[in-house]
Amino acid sequence: MKKFLACTVLTFLLALNFNVQNSMAKITKDQKKVSFTMTEDNIGFFMADSNNKDNYSTWPYYRFTIFNADGCTLNIKLQRITISNRYFTLSEKEFTGNHFDFSATDKVAGTPRRNHYIDITKVSDGCGDVKIKGFYGFEHEEPDWN
Repeated sequence: MKKFLACTVLTFLLALNFNVQNSMAKITKDQKKVSFTMTEDNIGFFMADSNNKDNYSTWPYYRFTIFNADGCTLNIKLQRITISNRYFTLSEKEFTGNHFDFSATDKVAGTPRRNHYIDITKVSDGCGDVKIKGFYGFEHEEPDWN
């Protein structure tokens, strides 16, 4: 009876471990830190996905803190740039007023090894000098072979 019970438990444990595959992936970030005062009505940042040699899945993103924007609305677009220098908007968001602790954020699925652009525009009239601090860049999902 002890042998039968031991065989049953062993068989059950082996059955639970069949067809279990390890998922080994890591997210890497390629980001730049910015801190500037936006005195003009429009500013943009060019983003080159040049560190993604193997065309892994990529997500362009930004995380900004916006100060001194009382009564001001900012329109922020994440765009992809084609070879013919055309801009396709992947995401567009508007942020009104101050946003603290990197709360002005967006992340979209991008195209690997392609250039992207962040376009920031003051939408409302009477905006003063808006201060923006934060990060922008790419996240890549790569296999972790360690």
